[in-house]
Amino acid sequence: MKKTIICKNCCKQKPANPRLKGNQLYCSAPNCQRARKRAWQKQKMIQDSQYHEQQVACLKKWRKTYPLDKYQKEYRKKHPDYVKRNRDLQKKRNANQSKKAELIKIVKMDALKKQSEKLYTCVMNPYKIDSSGKIVKMDALIVQLADLHKNIDLFLSLRI
Repeated sequence: MKKTIICKNCCKQKPANPRLKGNQLYCSAPNCQRARKRAWQKQKMIQDSQYHEQQVACLKKWRKTYPLDKYQKEYRKKHPDYVKRNRDLQKKRNANQSKKAELIKIVKMDALKKQSEKLYTCVMNPYKIDSSGKIVKMDALIVQLADLHKNIDLFLSLRI
C-alpha cells in the first residue's frame, strides 16, 4: 500500500514520494514546491543571521541595478496587454466603489438611534439557588438581570 500525505499548501491528499526520507509535508506540484521554498527561506532568515545579511546585501545590489520606478516603466512598455487589463479592472473597481457609495446614501441614517431606544439598561445581581439535594456546581456564578427602569430603587440601593 502506497503511503499518502496531505499537502501543507494545497491541502489535498497526494501519494508520498518514496525517495524522500522523513516527514514529507508538500506534494510535487510547482505551486506547492514554491510554497515549501518560501517557508524554508523564511525560517532560514529568522534562524541564520549570516544568511539574512547575505540576502539583504543581494537585494540592495539588485535594487541599485534596477531602480523600482524604471523597472515598472520598462515592464509596462514590454507588456501592453498587462497595462490594458489593469486599466479595465481598475475601471470596474472604481464603478463598484461608486455603487457602494450610492447604497450608503440610500441607507436610513437614524435606524441605529431608533433601535437603541429599545435597549434596556440592566443590573446584574447575584442569584441564590437552593442547591440542596441537587448536583450543582457550587462555584458557578448565576446572575439575574433586572430592568433598571423598573427597579430604579434597587439600583440606587446598590450604588450606596
